[in-house]
Amino acid sequence: METQLEQPQPAAEMAPKSVDEVVAALRGFGVEDYAETLIIEAGGRTVKLKLSNIPSEAEMLSLLAVEGTKGYLWVQKVKCEILSRAISWIDGVSIRDLTDKQRMVVDPTDSKRPKRDIQVVLRNIILGWGQEIMNVLWKVECVHSQSIEDRLVKSFPDSAIMTEVERRFMENAIRDIDAANKKLITEQVEEMAQAQAAEAPAEEPQQE
Repeated sequence: METQLEQPQPAAEMAPKSVDEVVAALRGFGVEDYAETLIIEAGGRTVKLKLSNIPSEAEMLSLLAVEGTKGYLWVQKVKCEILSRAISWIDGVSIRDLTDKQRMVVDPTDSKRPKRDIQVVLRNIILGWGQEIMNVLWKVECVHSQSIEDRLVKSFPDSAIMTEVERRFMENAIRDIDAANKKLITEQVEEMAQAQAAEAPAEEPQQE
């Protein structure tokens, strides 16, 4: 008796996606929620929220929002800016799933109660929270972001190497920043000198 073995059929190939589908699927890639819902209890009140790492654009917008501030004030403000963009879910509301219209909410921190984008409102609200809460949330956000980076570095160990290309890039960036700072300081000194000269009383001509 002749036994015939059934030849395995090639798996049906998936139809290739369109370019639009491929590009659309890339949106938000690498942005991940922290594994646990954070339950914060203080003063007899409870707030539940989730944090995620933020995309590069959100980080840049956070830095632009605090441009002009310095020192400790800059540190505290940039924390609030980043945290307000990192909150992905709060008390049952998914921030990411809100439509443009739904994102416009009343700002309770303003006596005129205007409607603003929810990120701006969250920023204003966080500014009014106890600083201990903000500092703890900031630590959680940093640890979460670091864990993602550590996982990626483990998958791509060569990414941990500082290359000459990166070093030159950073040196150029630092040089440009230093030049911009020197220009800003020079302009501020000149403005102060001009203001002082304008305020100084004009000397009366001496009579012979």
